[in-house]
Amino acid sequence: MIVDQVGANAGRPPWQHSNRIYSILQYNYILFPCTLLLTFYALRRLVDHTGYYAETTEKSWTRSATIHAALTVFFLIIQIPPYANTLGLCLPMRPFRHSKGPKTRRLGTLRVCLVTKGTNVQTAVNSARRWDVLTQRNHPSVRFHVLVDNVNGKEFRQQLPSYITVDQVPTHVPVKRAKYKARALEHFRQKYQLSKEDWVLHLDEESEIDEHVMVTSLDFIERGTAQFGNGTIYYTTRNHWSNTFLSAAEVVRLAEDYGRFHLPFKIFRRPLLGWVHGSWMLINGEVENTIKWDTDNVCEDYWFGYHAAKHGFKFEWVHALFREQPPVCLMDFWRQRRRWYTGIWGLNKITVRLALIAAGLGGMGNFIFPLIRIFGVRVVVPTWYWYWMLFNDATSLHVLVVAGILQDLSIADVNPFSILWHVIMSVALSPLTHTLQAVALATALVIPSKGYCVIDKT
Repeated sequence: MIVDQVGANAGRPPWQHSNRIYSILQYNYILFPCTLLLTFYALRRLVDHTGYYAETTEKSWTRSATIHAALTVFFLIIQIPPYANTLGLCLPMRPFRHSKGPKTRRLGTLRVCLVTKGTNVQTAVNSARRWDVLTQRNHPSVRFHVLVDNVNGKEFRQQLPSYITVDQVPTHVPVKRAKYKARALEHFRQKYQLSKEDWVLHLDEESEIDEHVMVTSLDFIERGTAQFGNGTIYYTTRNHWSNTFLSAAEVVRLAEDYGRFHLPFKIFRRPLLGWVHGSWMLINGEVENTIKWDTDNVCEDYWFGYHAAKHGFKFEWVHALFREQPPVCLMDFWRQRRRWYTGIWGLNKITVRLALIAAGLGGMGNFIFPLIRIFGVRVVVPTWYWYWMLFNDATSLHVLVVAGILQDLSIADVNPFSILWHVIMSVALSPLTHTLQAVALATALVIPSKGYCVIDKT
């Protein structure tokens, strides 16, 4: 089932031609293993002409192979699990799994809730106005809300149509600890007295959705069994590749969406500890009422996901694409990552903290060994081990290439030469991205981020 786009004269953005993405994901388990083999072959041919940081020997084992194996296995293990991105990309995704079959759950109300601090007014308004063309505006069980954590709710009411309810967070909310965004979400939960038949689709202020997101969400609710849905985010609404480094960094995030975020949902029906998105969360009212949002953690989405998984609620990855935008400057990128790491570390669980450190270091292993080639050092290993090293490099390269191409294919007017250039830059800049994120993690552990920084979305 491919969903037809609606509202031909409603000013649709250029990315609303992404049915091709769903067509690809339907056959990912065939396509992506093949593209992985092609990547391996291409890399093999490349190193034949340019050289590699390893040489082969007829010996069964070598000292340098021992050192390399010890370091490689360490970095593979802390990826939790090894080859998580590759497995997540190649195992069947089944994007339309809930489009058919009987309805097994009753839907009370689905509330689409876009939350904003109220400082990026036009961004939030632009995102909400994307709802104008949705056929679900007339669905008897669907309600649309903009939740404003500021005193300027009147400004939003003046700019938004009447079918959208603007909820302004009051000065006093009966909570014990909740701060920042969590406080706003807790107010929303209390105000609408959610039941087991009610659902909330959580959006950040820059999150844009389309018809397919709504259809898939309703199918998930009525035909599925999980109580918590999370999905893939593409960073294409604005500033797509206007800043090369920041766009390359978001390609890494998209690769992780299809990999280490998606994989635990698929295999264990729960996230790895608390790894969920704060936007594109489709949550049942029972989950919200059990966990609540009463936390002062500055990474409230991770906190909520961790406790929801701990309580045994079932999770499922939803293959419908949200669109957002990357940070507009390097300082915002830095602040965003530091806030995430501060909040996750603040959960004060040894397993969570170890996993956070592993996530910060895991990506670094792909680049440490090739870099030593710059200094003229070459590893000497058995032939079979040389092929395994090459395969590891091919898997790291492959997920970035696929993520970069998929993200560009979700936009109608990106030409093939731009796609190729974006892929090259994503691969070339990924070491810098991982390095900067690791430094942000280290500094957040030494000097935690203060407060809740709302980055610029202009």
